[in-house]
Amino acid sequence: MLRSGILSQRITGICTALKQHNMLAARSFSHSALAKDSQPFIVPKMQFEKPLVKPEEKRPNVMKVIEREALARADVDGRAKLFIRRAPPKERLCAGDVVFVETINSTSDPSATTTFSGVCIAIYRRGIDTSFILRNIVNKVGVEMRFMAYSPLVKRIEIMQKTTRVRRAKLFYLRENPGRTFQLKALKKMSKSASSTAKSN
Repeated sequence: MLRSGILSQRITGICTALKQHNMLAARSFSHSALAKDSQPFIVPKMQFEKPLVKPEEKRPNVMKVIEREALARADVDGRAKLFIRRAPPKERLCAGDVVFVETINSTSDPSATTTFSGVCIAIYRRGIDTSFILRNIVNKVGVEMRFMAYSPLVKRIEIMQKTTRVRRAKLFYLRENPGRTFQLKALKKMSKSASSTAKSN
């Protein structure tokens, strides 16, 4: 009984000491010049006056609203139209299209960019994590690159040639038949775009 009473007294003493310390710290901060002149924390600005809720949603899901706001922030150049599933094939990115992508090497030097062009063999629509895979043959070696559609390092996405003969969503069979991938028109467009970007840089 004596030990429990001593422990309880010590605990109450520690609690009172902490309360006094917090009160003194709050008083000293309120009287300091830092609290009067500047804010102790950064207040983010409101980007959307109202949450992005569809009119037909009676009880909107919070996670869906957050995802829509994230997509609206990341959609700087209107690239979200390329990944709308219900858009007409002429306006959206489809498997089999020849795509040209320009990426930034580092955020410190935006002028340093690299380009890659190839045939889109797969698209993964996952909201803000949407990605697609391009395949090309470089020096007789098959090369595949996966790009995040809404990454800030992806500077430009351009469709060089549309296709109408593909009926599958994933074109992984092109790994075994690389000769069926390219056509002369697409190669000419890719070479022209590569030369123009090299001259501009």
